[in-house]
Amino acid sequence: MDFNQKQLQILETAERLFAMRGFHGASVRDIAQEADVNIAMISYYFGSKERLIESIFLKRILDVKTGLDELVKDKHLAPLEKMNRLIDLFVARISERPHFCRMMVRAQATEEGIPTDLITDVKKQMYEMVKKLITEGQKKGAFVSDLDPLMLVNTIVGTTNHITISQNFLRKMWNMEQMTDEKFREHLREKVSNHLKKMFKVVLTHEP
Repeated sequence: MDFNQKQLQILETAERLFAMRGFHGASVRDIAQEADVNIAMISYYFGSKERLIESIFLKRILDVKTGLDELVKDKHLAPLEKMNRLIDLFVARISERPHFCRMMVRAQATEEGIPTDLITDVKKQMYEMVKKLITEGQKKGAFVSDLDPLMLVNTIVGTTNHITISQNFLRKMWNMEQMTDEKFREHLREKVSNHLKKMFKVVLTHEP
């Protein structure tokens, strides 16, 4: 899905405002003013506020699906290495998009304007890809048999989402309030990825 520069400007502005104010709290007029476009342009490109939030969702998850698909098709990586790269992929994509993370957490909690059927369908597709990685590892004897793929996916996404929206708290707890945003995000990605990889190694293989 390709967007022109003006569409990207609208999508990024809408994402930020939906994250801050919620779906009903951010009007199309607000988005138009912040994005420096007229309301008619938003209507022309997206049709409605519901289609706008749907487009944000599709834009953000497309590269995650692409990365997952590449992992599934890779015949050279060992099963555990595939899972490690899966963790890196999810952590990177979620942590670098805090507005999207907040928007989706808020939208799913309140079901405000959320494209439920679309999100359910995409989540199922992504779950099936992860399930293939786990099944492949089990067939090769690298992973144990008593695994719940859905819970593993929820562990990755849930942990990363929570940490992403708790960055200010973590800065204080780790005494990193003076660190630049870029450096802190880099530190956070590495810390979360390493934590999940250690935990998943034990869960997937029963090895410490």
